[in-house]
Amino acid sequence: MYIFEKAFQIATTVVKNIEGRAADGGGSLPYLISMAIAAGPGDHCEIGTLFGASAISVAMAKKEWGFPGKVYCIDPYIPRDGVATNPKADIAPELLGGTPESLAANAVKFGVHDRIVLMHAKSQPFPPPLINNRFVSAYIDGDHLGSMPWWDFLELSRRTDHYIAFDNFEDSYPAVVAAGLRAITTGDWALFYKNTSFVALRKTNPSPDRFGQEREQV
Repeated sequence: MYIFEKAFQIATTVVKNIEGRAADGGGSLPYLISMAIAAGPGDHCEIGTLFGASAISVAMAKKEWGFPGKVYCIDPYIPRDGVATNPKADIAPELLGGTPESLAANAVKFGVHDRIVLMHAKSQPFPPPLINNRFVSAYIDGDHLGSMPWWDFLELSRRTDHYIAFDNFEDSYPAVVAAGLRAITTGDWALFYKNTSFVALRKTNPSPDRFGQEREQV
């Protein structure tokens, strides 16, 4: 119970004090934090960072539990027009997308600037500096359309040892739902936790590379 209570405390602090906004009001943050702590010491990777709420939350949790590890953020910071945001959301235009500068400022504000590493790039193709990295956990919250959620899962599944989560696993984003369900049917990932629009998968098979050939053939 302590982990979940502390996760809510960290999430609440981030949502209330971040410059910009936490995606979807920060509803997924306590569950993401709990997953990252369950994964233990090591690096975490996320695709889609915005103003940094999720990355900073994980970094703060690692710091709180005394876990080594950095949080790698993959985001091209391309201007967003609202097409890929939740159609039910009412978001001010200036808050649709973050910037590298806003991420850096927030990381400093929350005291985790030494834990955050930004890959200012698209997730496809996967950033070359991270090709050989290993992660204990990962979070997919980037492009929610078409094949992108599945491709992002493929890349992270090759490099992640314990848990991978999807945000916006909900009717408004059928491509995310399809990717999450498809990931479970591979047999190498099992459902770990599901709450509202957040779903986390647990790795069941340590075999690292069965998806590599499929991604190359897409």
